[in-house]
Amino acid sequence: MKKSFVAFLLLPVLALSGIGLIACDTQTPSETPAFVHADGAKIIDTNGNAIGLMGTNLGGWLVQESWLVPTDIGREYGQIDMMVTLANRFGLDGMQELLDVYETSWVTEDDFANIKALGFNCVRIPFTYLNFMNVVKLSGDEYVRTPYEELEIDPNKFARLDWAIEMCKKYDLYAILDMHGAVGSQSGNDHSGDISHPEGGELWLQNDTGQTCREKTKELWRFIANRYKDETIVAVYDILNEPGLKTNGTQSTGGKIVQNYFDELYKAIREVDNNHMVSMESCWTPFELPAPQTYGWENVMYQYHHYNWASSNVANSAYYTSQIATNNWVTTTLKYNVPVLIGEFNVWGDSHSDKTNVQSDQTDEQAMSGVIELYCALGWNFTTWNFKHAAEHSSWGIFNYSPSAQNMHEHANYLTMQKDEIAGIWARHTAQNYTVNQSLVDCIIPHLSSFNTNGNDNRTVEEITKNRTFYILTYDQNDEEQ
Repeated sequence: MKKSFVAFLLLPVLALSGIGLIACDTQTPSETPAFVHADGAKIIDTNGNAIGLMGTNLGGWLVQESWLVPTDIGREYGQIDMMVTLANRFGLDGMQELLDVYETSWVTEDDFANIKALGFNCVRIPFTYLNFMNVVKLSGDEYVRTPYEELEIDPNKFARLDWAIEMCKKYDLYAILDMHGAVGSQSGNDHSGDISHPEGGELWLQNDTGQTCREKTKELWRFIANRYKDETIVAVYDILNEPGLKTNGTQSTGGKIVQNYFDELYKAIREVDNNHMVSMESCWTPFELPAPQTYGWENVMYQYHHYNWASSNVANSAYYTSQIATNNWVTTTLKYNVPVLIGEFNVWGDSHSDKTNVQSDQTDEQAMSGVIELYCALGWNFTTWNFKHAAEHSSWGIFNYSPSAQNMHEHANYLTMQKDEIAGIWARHTAQNYTVNQSLVDCIIPHLSSFNTNGNDNRTVEEITKNRTFYILTYDQNDEEQ
C-alpha cells in the first residue's frame, strides 16, 4: 500500500471520531510544548495546563519479542542471542545491516503520522541497553557477548532514538522513554532482550555481577537523561519495565532491594536532569511501590500494567473494581498522590472460553471500550500494547498487516535462513503493508475527548459509580454509549 492508501484506510475512523487526518507530506511542527510535570495527581505543563497522556507503545521495534514480530525460531529467544548468532553467521557488519533493515521497516514516519491521526498524543518507546552499548565482541575466532564490566556506551548508537524523538516533535506526540531491558535484565523475560537468567535477571544478583549490572544501568540512565534533558517533547523517563525479583516464577517489586535501586536510578537521573517526570513501575499492584515521600521522590508518576488474562478466570468487573479499590487505598492511606500511567494493557471479554466461572456474552470489543471509558474517566493515563502486531487480525495491534500484502505470514529464522531471506522478510513489515485495526480503534477513539485531566481519581468504587454507570464494572451500557 502507498501512503495515500494508508490514509484512505484511516478515513472511516477519523470520520467517526471527528479528528482530521494529518498527511505525512504536509505535516509541519507546531509550537514546541513546555515541559510537563506532576502536580499532585495531575500532569500539567509549565503554563498550568492540565493534560492527559493517551497513546500506544512502539513495542517490538528496538527489542524484539518473538510472539509480536516477524521473527520465529519456534521458541522464546532473547535479542542478545539473536545478535550473537547473526554476528557469527554474517559478521558484525552483517548483523548490524540486518538490524537496520528490521528497525527502519518496523517503525517509519508513516507510523508516527498514523498514530497522531487517530487522536493519540504520546508514544511509549521501549528500548534496552543492547541498543546503545558494545554488546557483541570478537573473542578468538567467534563473536560472544561482551562481559558486563567491558560494556561501554556508544553515542553513535543513539541515532535511532534521536530520530524517534524528532518524529515525536514533528507530529506533536509526547515520548515516554522506557528502559525495557536493563543490563543483565530486570526480569529474565524475553521482552528484556535477555533470557539467560530466567529466574529474575542478573540485575538483582547480590554479588559482583549484579553490582556491575546495576552500575552500568545507572551509567546508561545518567547518559540518557543528560542527552535528552532539554527535550520538552519527552514527557517521562520510565526507569525499568516490569522489574522485580522472582519467587517461584512470580515477580515482585515490594522488597527493599528493588525499591532502593529505583532510588539509585532516580538519583542518577536527577544528577543531570530535574526537568522530566520519572516513572516507577510495579509488578503488579500499587501495594508493591513505596510512598514517594519515603525516598523524597518528586515529579514522579506510578505505572501499572493491566492484564486480566482470560486464563485467570476472573470477571472483568471484579478485576477492575479491585484496581480502583487498590488505587483508592494507596492514594488515600499511603498518600501516594501521584499521576497514574497504565503503560501496557489488554483485555478479553468475559465470554472467552477460558472464563468458565463467568457467565457472560461480553465480547472483546465491549470489554476494551469499557476499559478505555474507565481510564479516561478516572484520569489514568494509558498507552496500549501495542501499536502493531505481525498478524492479520489481532487485538494486540492497532495496526495489523494487510490481507492483500504478499507473504506477510512468513517469519524469519535467524538460525537457518540466509541473510537476504531474513532481510526480505523483515523489509516487508513497513506501514505500507499494514492497515488499521478498525474494530480496536472504534473501542478507543470515541473516549479520548472525555479524558479527565483533573488527575488520578482516588475515590472509592462506590463514590465513583454513584452518579455514573461504567460498563466494565456493571455490564450496563451508560447513556453515552447507546
